[in-house]
Amino acid sequence: MFNYTFDKDGVYIGNLSNCGEKYGITQYRFPHCYELAGKEFVISDGKAKRTITFKCKEDAAIDGVDCDYECLKLTPKTYLVRLGFNAAVVDLQQGLITLICGKDYFTGKVEGFDVPEGAGHVDAGDDMVGTNVAWYLGCDRYVWHEYYEAGKVRVRWSPNPDSDMDSPCKALKINYPVFLVDIEDIGPYYSDAPALLERCLFLQDYDHMMTVGIVWAGGETPMMVTGFAKFMDVEETTAKNTVAGAS
Repeated sequence: MFNYTFDKDGVYIGNLSNCGEKYGITQYRFPHCYELAGKEFVISDGKAKRTITFKCKEDAAIDGVDCDYECLKLTPKTYLVRLGFNAAVVDLQQGLITLICGKDYFTGKVEGFDVPEGAGHVDAGDDMVGTNVAWYLGCDRYVWHEYYEAGKVRVRWSPNPDSDMDSPCKALKINYPVFLVDIEDIGPYYSDAPALLERCLFLQDYDHMMTVGIVWAGGETPMMVTGFAKFMDVEETTAKNTVAGAS
């Protein structure tokens, strides 16, 4: 985690906060969370069952098929997990898990949990309309999302907010104020977006204005990121107060 940097006055320890050139959009990522290690969850949607097993701090399995995993914690009982090239939102507050394998979503109740009445991970395409927020990912790197209609988002990547594109997206309300957005994205030239960007999955807390995410690019192991809402500078946008909140 640390980089040892030598200078004429001796040695100092630099961490991720001053190494943006090396770490890019993963620079401000939260530490890995290991609270799920050693746990197994069987989830059911009433028609089928799936099993996610967290064997240790690094190894997991989906329905008995091994994979590596990383976990970031967004709220006291809500986790975003990268399971190999797949993902899961583990919502232990409601006793629900959404497993995302490729483009297929499977939401189920966790066996052994008392799921509150009315709990669910439900479509939130209409709820996102009007949301306009930039997520600061570190070292002046940000991604700006403007949800202007259900299933559509306008995406801008730093450093040029004028280079925007309209992308399809899927949104789920996990447990208000936590939402999941799944964006089919590409990286514009001369931007901080990863080369060969394909897809971004963000779990967003609109109470604390924090996000954790997974970014797929070029067939490489997906990257996990952390961000917080950022007001843009005057040079970056025409209206500073339109970045976070309703557009």
